[in-house]
Amino acid sequence: MKIRMSRGNFIVLVSTVLLLAATAVLAYLNAGDLALKKELEMNAEFLLTQGDSSSIVTMAELLDLAPVEFEAVMDTSVTDPTPVTFTGVELSKICASRGLEITPNSILQVLALDGYASVVTGAEVLEPGNVYICIAMNGEALKPKAQGGFGPYLMVIKNVMFSQRWCKYVEEIVVR
Repeated sequence: MKIRMSRGNFIVLVSTVLLLAATAVLAYLNAGDLALKKELEMNAEFLLTQGDSSSIVTMAELLDLAPVEFEAVMDTSVTDPTPVTFTGVELSKICASRGLEITPNSILQVLALDGYASVVTGAEVLEPGNVYICIAMNGEALKPKAQGGFGPYLMVIKNVMFSQRWCKYVEEIVVR
């Protein structure tokens, strides 16, 4: 028995196969170095990169920078605006501790373990009390993604109306 496929069905089949292949390739490329990502999360570390230079920032180093408590309003698509108390270190202070120069024209790309990325300008980072890398929320340490948390690190931009540019699961900050 010979089965004939219409030209339209053939095009749909080929398109579906190509889309599946493209999805697999893009998922692989987006995953990056999964072992490194897992290690950074498990060790509560993130990378700080500028140019060809990268260094690992540890929880102990952040604690040495004297984290402060501050309040910010968390406003997501699924929650009402809620005041939250965070504990964190200003991103400008972290960069300065590593000798990285931030100017108002700098761009800082914050990358997350789940593939999300957010961008902040140097002007936002240099604004006192605005951009923080947080380690605790409402007095409790941020839990890793596997435990349903936002951590171990969460970037909070305090002086924005909505929290859509905040970045959970920070794994790398690239300064340009």
